[in-house]
Amino acid sequence: MNRQGISRLDSYFDPNERKYYIMPQSVELAIAEEKAKATKINESYEPVGNVRKDAESSKDIPEPDNERVKELERKNLDLKIANRDKDFLIDQLKTERNGFFGQLLSANRKVGELETKLLQLESPDAGVRNESR
Repeated sequence: MNRQGISRLDSYFDPNERKYYIMPQSVELAIAEEKAKATKINESYEPVGNVRKDAESSKDIPEPDNERVKELERKNLDLKIANRDKDFLIDQLKTERNGFFGQLLSANRKVGELETKLLQLESPDAGVRNESR
């Protein structure tokens, strides 16, 4: 066993197949260890108090109100539905946002192209004005 109380199995790692092969003897040993642990736990268990007294004291606990339980179940269902709607809406908003970003980038590129064309158109015009003076 290791420090955490977990039994270790003898095994072989085959690097070609990338698999572990476990030895049958180690499996039998691990099973025996687990059985020993289970019997040790069962032996150390000692019931506390009288069972009849515990049963009588459980009668003092009130039964849950059926209407209250139904109301809580309905609220739980409403919350589940609200969470599904919220998740759907969030996904839809994310999709729309990605679409808007795509449109924004496309428009930004188009503005850049148009600015470049505008500057190219202004350059020859400025040259003609300088020659006429």
